[in-house]
Amino acid sequence: MLKVNNLIVNYGHVKAVKNISFELNKGEIVSILGSNGAGKTSTLFGMMSIVKSSSNIEFKGKDISKYSSVQKVKEGLVLCPENRRVFPELSVEENLKMGSFIRGNYSKVIKDVYDLFPILKDRKRQAAGSLSGGEQQMLAVGRAMMGEPEVLMLDEPSLGLAPVITDDIFNVLKELKNSGVSILLVEQNALKSLRISDRAYILETGNIVAQGIAKDLLNDEKVKKAYLGI
Repeated sequence: MLKVNNLIVNYGHVKAVKNISFELNKGEIVSILGSNGAGKTSTLFGMMSIVKSSSNIEFKGKDISKYSSVQKVKEGLVLCPENRRVFPELSVEENLKMGSFIRGNYSKVIKDVYDLFPILKDRKRQAAGSLSGGEQQMLAVGRAMMGEPEVLMLDEPSLGLAPVITDDIFNVLKELKNSGVSILLVEQNALKSLRISDRAYILETGNIVAQGIAKDLLNDEKVKKAYLGI
């Protein structure tokens, strides 16, 4: 469904992502794991043309390498960024409407988002900036869902959250997969990510140093000690 070949991201003379290739099949959850500075966020930003990069990207058999960020969203690639990045002065409902601005049918999808996150329905008139961190993360995921993504990319959705809220978010990701959404998950929480993923790639200093079926990586003692910190 999605193939990324030879992705390179440079910041001046610093090579953040060094010629990596990976793919995501329809209906999969695939994780990209690694420590801070490994190149995870740069990978997503490069894919989405948010930062300058070079690569060959195929989506559903179409070459979208030269597409802008907006064009990629229109095709069905939607990014839920790190640190939520909600619009704090806007209400929950207004934030969700923003998610369907480029792509998506608001009146069709809003019920699904409220079913996934009932607390957002209860808070729909509330300013997003007044929500708790966990509620803001739910709003960020919900806003991404408003674009009716075929591929949903999430950057550190568990960052700064209590374990119980992290569990809730990851359970929602499993529900989304079951509904047919393909998910590319960037995370530091390797254990939780591998438990819900089909496959995973491990990044270190911009290189893929290990890859494979998630459960195999989870059970590989060498990989766990060297790269996953578990």
